Amino acid sequence: MKHKKLLSVLITTLTTSVFAADVSLNSTTSAPLLLQKQSGFFRLSFDNIKMPQDIQNMGLLGITYYADVTPLVYAGIGGYGSITGTQGGLFVLGFGGGLHKEFWPHWWGDAGLYVGGGGGRSSLVGGGLMLRPYLGLAYSWSWARLGIHYSYVDFPSGEIHSQQIGLDLDIPCDFYYVPASNLYNNSLFAFGNIHLPSDRYLAFQRNDFSLILQSYNQTNGTRNVNNEVQDGTIGLVGAELDHYLTEKWFWWIKTSGAFSGNPNGYMDVLGGLGYHWITGPLEMAVVPQLGAGAGGGGNVDTGGGILIQPQIGLELPLTHSFAARASGGYLWAPDGNFKAVTATGAIIYHLDIATAGTKQLTNMTDRFTIQGWRVQLLNQTYIHPQRSYPTDDSAINLVALQIDQFITPLFFFSYQAASAYSGDHSGGYASGMIGPGIQTPEFFNKRLQAFAELLVGAGGGGSLALGGGAIIEPLAGVRFAFTPAWGLQASIGQLKALHNDLNTPVVNVGLTLKLGTLNRG
Repeated sequence: MKHKKLLSVLITTLTTSVFAADVSLNSTTSAPLLLQKQSGFFRLSFDNIKMPQDIQNMGLLGITYYADVTPLVYAGIGGYGSITGTQGGLFVLGFGGGLHKEFWPHWWGDAGLYVGGGGGRSSLVGGGLMLRPYLGLAYSWSWARLGIHYSYVDFPSGEIHSQQIGLDLDIPCDFYYVPASNLYNNSLFAFGNIHLPSDRYLAFQRNDFSLILQSYNQTNGTRNVNNEVQDGTIGLVGAELDHYLTEKWFWWIKTSGAFSGNPNGYMDVLGGLGYHWITGPLEMAVVPQLGAGAGGGGNVDTGGGILIQPQIGLELPLTHSFAARASGGYLWAPDGNFKAVTATGAIIYHLDIATAGTKQLTNMTDRFTIQGWRVQLLNQTYIHPQRSYPTDDSAINLVALQIDQFITPLFFFSYQAASAYSGDHSGGYASGMIGPGIQTPEFFNKRLQAFAELLVGAGGGGSLALGGGAIIEPLAGVRFAFTPAWGLQASIGQLKALHNDLNTPVVNVGLTLKLGTLNRG
């Protein structure tokens, strides 16, 4: 019954978001709006990690987005996960930065540092802190950079300390945004009043963001990492992003974590290609997807962590901006014992985001609005988290990434992921949470703002007393703005497991960045 209460909270908050976000604006402005360009790139990296205790080497895949702060300096956020070896379920979330420069035509030098928290088996990763300094060399084309690097992967409080030569693939990805000072402009913008820098032309890219509930129905006789039968159904909550390459083809990435049905701690990150085929009088769409990724934890035997998933879905439009999708598929670990029939339900929010194109569009009749976002990099402290063994409730610290989507100036919806980096036996603990929030108008010369949130989701690992993994956290806090875009926040909440004894105060402190995207719709 407790997990049904969690689903009820989720459905209620999603429904609130649907109706709040679908409110139309009335006035059209003649003032020009200049989109700002942020250069950056996605980096995929691979390291073959030497493991202690004669354990098989671990293949560590990294996916990070870096923004070019200057032509020389870059910084960003991303994660790493195990895909080969025996450490399936090891994930790390964190941030990093470095220096890179083209020292000869097409040839780049690169040096930097990544700092993150996470893990999969606390006996090997200690408190969870991972440090990864690196030095690399790459060859560039207009569409990518391919390189090799030397890296040192170190869990200082654990047993993994490895140096290796690895591979990098950088894919340029420029992002066009609206400055924070424009976020509360409640006007609609006409096509002719939107301008881009550097003589580029306005274009739009379709993106679909989904909140998902999943069921993994494991095949009978499935065995876990302890060679015991663990073949029940796993319930998961998560999120998915679909980015359209053409009118019908898209790439997708999703992450989800278990809240019921197995020992807490299972999570996965999957991505791949999909196709959106509209058919029928109601504009229903058939959506096949094929993906691969990494997953594990909760004693689920995924081997080295790599997963493969084909699935097919049926999508039904609800409004101009929202749709619902139901999908079924099959998920398995090629070098593990995990196999499951999957069922997924999703509420989809369409985002046609402005970007730069090479061809000039004709005058469009669409009107355009600003979608506000807040990105937060937080340090979380669980003051006295109850563990599955009652002799220790010492504090643990986590690094967290939270994205807030502004529905109105006073109402927002939050998406958060967090991983532990310090604390006794905390390595491997991670959480994913979503939920609504409210905030006051800015006061004290527009410097201060109070807010409150109600987050629900899933967590696991680190020997915390979580049961199946379902968690809830009400919290309240204040933000202080240095500029219209940058600020600090501090908040305090209470984290409670719905299936077990975890019930601890949580303190959050971190950096915030506000910006907007120009959306068609």
